[in-house]
Amino acid sequence: MLCAQPSWSRPDIEGLMSLSATLTDLTGDLKSCSQIPAHLARFLDLEPLTLAIVRLQRAPGGVITPSLILHASAGGIAIGENAVHFPTALLEIYRSTRPLPAGDALPLRPAPVYLDASHELIETAIREHPAFGRQVVALKTIDADHRLMLVVHRRGDLPSQPNTTFELLTLAANMLARLLRVPLETYTHPEALGTPFDRLTDREWVVLRSLNSDDGEKQLADRLSLSPHTLHSHIKSIYRKVGVQGRLPLLLKYNAALRELRLVTLLPQRTFEHAAVTG
Repeated sequence: MLCAQPSWSRPDIEGLMSLSATLTDLTGDLKSCSQIPAHLARFLDLEPLTLAIVRLQRAPGGVITPSLILHASAGGIAIGENAVHFPTALLEIYRSTRPLPAGDALPLRPAPVYLDASHELIETAIREHPAFGRQVVALKTIDADHRLMLVVHRRGDLPSQPNTTFELLTLAANMLARLLRVPLETYTHPEALGTPFDRLTDREWVVLRSLNSDDGEKQLADRLSLSPHTLHSHIKSIYRKVGVQGRLPLLLKYNAALRELRLVTLLPQRTFEHAAVTG
C-alpha cells in the first residue's frame, strides 16, 4: 500500500486536510501502533492515526453495516523495523442524523464496533484483495444515504466515473499511505521542526492555527469560546515563546517551519470537507 516515492504537493496537502474527517486516533493499547511524535503531529494537525473508508448500507430496522472495507493503516507502516499487526479490526463509525454539506464541521463522536479477524467482511476483503492484510482497521465515515464520503477528487486522480468502489478506496488509501510516510521519515531530522513551537501548549496550538485568518481578536475569541482577555494572553504567550513581536512575523515563522517539513502551504485550522460519491 505504500508509495515508493513520497512527496508533498499542494494537492496532497489539500487532499490530506479534506480526508482528515476519516483520520482517527486510537485509544488504549492500539494507540501504540502508530506513534507519530506529538510535536510533529501538532504541526500536521494529526493524531496517531489509521484510515479506512467504508460504504454503508442501512438494513431494515435502521441497523447500519459496512458493505466493503479497505485500509491504509499507520500500523502497517513500519517505524524502524516494527511493523504492527493486530488480530482484531477496530471500526470507528460516525453515525449522522443528517447529511453533511461540504465544509460543515464534524461535531460527532465515534461509536466503536469490534470485528474479529474471522468476520466474513474481513475474510471477503482478504480473499478478493490480498493486499488488505489483517492489520487493524479503523473507519470514520458518515451515514448519509448509503454514500461513500471521499474527497480524493481534489487531487485530480479520481476518475469522473470510477469503475468500482474498490477503485475509490484504493486511490484514497494510497494517497494517505504516501502522505503518512513523509512525516515519519522527516522525524529523523528533528532540527527541521522549528523547536520554538515545541514549547506551545495544546491550547496555544489551537490559537496559533486560528490566527491564520482575517478575523480580529474579538471574532477569534467568539469562535474559540474564549474571553478576549484570555485569548490575548494566549497570543502574547505564543509571541514570547516563539520569539516574535506580532501576528505577521509569527505566521511567517510558522510557515517557514512547515516548509522545512516539505509542506507547501500553511495548514489552516482543521475543517472537514466531504464529497459524496455513490458506489
